[in-house]
Amino acid sequence: MRKKIIILVLLLLVIGGIGINNFFSTRLPQRKILFGAWTEGLYDAKTQKLHPEKLSEFEKMIDKKVVIAHYYRGWESFINPNLITEFTILRSHGWTPMLNANPYYFSQCPPTKLPLYKAIAEGKCDAFLHKAGKNLSKIKQPFYLLFAWEMNNKDLEWSVRYSGSSPQDFIKAWRHIHDIFVEEKATNIVWVFCPNTKDQTSVSYGSIYPGDRYVDWIGIDGYNWGTSHSWSQWSSFAGVFTSSYNQLVALAPKKPMMIAEVNSTDQGGNKGEWYKDMLTQQIPYHFPQVKAVILFNENRSKQDKVNWRIDVTKDSLRDFISAIHTNFYQ
Repeated sequence: MRKKIIILVLLLLVIGGIGINNFFSTRLPQRKILFGAWTEGLYDAKTQKLHPEKLSEFEKMIDKKVVIAHYYRGWESFINPNLITEFTILRSHGWTPMLNANPYYFSQCPPTKLPLYKAIAEGKCDAFLHKAGKNLSKIKQPFYLLFAWEMNNKDLEWSVRYSGSSPQDFIKAWRHIHDIFVEEKATNIVWVFCPNTKDQTSVSYGSIYPGDRYVDWIGIDGYNWGTSHSWSQWSSFAGVFTSSYNQLVALAPKKPMMIAEVNSTDQGGNKGEWYKDMLTQQIPYHFPQVKAVILFNENRSKQDKVNWRIDVTKDSLRDFISAIHTNFYQ
């Protein structure tokens, strides 16, 4: 009798136009996911000028507001009063700033014979860091800081391995910077530990994680490079992120997670379908700890032989717009 009732209900749903998939999807956990973007030209590193109109144009293109405005600066910007002005401009558009900042030696943190993170941990850059903390304390609303993002990647100049630092040097440096900023009352910072998706050459996440006390969010950067290079092949969103996601969730099970950089090439597969799978299936239903998604929207053909823009084709843009216009994405 029970089976007959269930069959009857399903038949009525189909006849009534609701559909079996929609019926069951309403019974899946619902949550809101913050949506953000870096888009080409938002910040010009050569002129050191912010161009918020570029992100406004992106919003118009997808007919949806962005919550998080993502851009990149070197860590010397921490002492620049213009950073506060930039954040004010971004907030005037309704965006929460998200800043990627990589460390390096410069005039206020001069070179030593020590590896970069060991020098920071041992206080060689403290004068600069105290100035930075004082400046950042003037920012009264929260902003996301992705310090030394993709630090597990061997090829970046500020990465743990490239800089000649040990994993423990990195942890001590992160904690040291964090403590100085707290001392200077820069408590508006949302600290995001953001490695790249792992590969065989990566430093392990567990060996460089600063600890729950020093981290507010976990982030992951990852891309589907498709067949754009001899070393790459087409991979689904799940194929790019699942292993790294699982390891980070195990490492910090109580921390919210963001996909801090993501996109797909159109070389080797269907870019639009990739977007639809990512936004309407994978993130909502298979990556429950993800609370924010930040799109990387830039043509990198000259630098990396790949175009990450969502409007590479009319079809890819159409499919992205269709996928992002769901109840999941704020």
